[in-house]
Amino acid sequence: MAIDVKEIIADGLLQLCEEIPLEIITIKQLLEATGVSRQTFYNHFLDKNDLIQYIYLKKIIPRFDDTSIEINFHHELLVAFQNMKKYHVFMKQACMMHGQNCLNDFIFEHCRTFDLEWHQKRYGNEEMPEALRFATEYHATASSSMTLSWILSDMPASCEEMADLITELRSIGMKKLFENAEIKGNPYKAN
Repeated sequence: MAIDVKEIIADGLLQLCEEIPLEIITIKQLLEATGVSRQTFYNHFLDKNDLIQYIYLKKIIPRFDDTSIEINFHHELLVAFQNMKKYHVFMKQACMMHGQNCLNDFIFEHCRTFDLEWHQKRYGNEEMPEALRFATEYHATASSSMTLSWILSDMPASCEEMADLITELRSIGMKKLFENAEIKGNPYKAN
């Protein structure tokens, strides 16, 4: 069985941020904690922010890199919220870091890109109408903003409540917006 160096480094950072604030963790500290060489780290990641984004993609939202039409949005969102809760210390600290390539900006852009690609695949070969594009970007921005607020306020609502509310709000008007799509119906409701 091959050793997954990226996972070793990611797990090392998650463990370190339980003891040391994420913002001040250095690559040197991470290398000492994991036993990984500097060259090996830089063979896999550009910098600490790249590692933070990797953790977000692979440990927090693993299914939201798959824009397959069959995705059950509510289920995958619930899993993502449960993962955010599991790694709450990491998520809160990462979301409090600002600057170039910060996780907040990455979350907004990833959500927007995912939603646009997913909706386009459901819409078909014809370009989605401007109203659907606008609704998609609006919901991506609103969902990301509410998720960040939830993380930074120490997750006062349950994961289930967050997934229910976001899915329900995203579903408003979608049936009409997808009426001329290749796959008709609301992508946020079971058809």
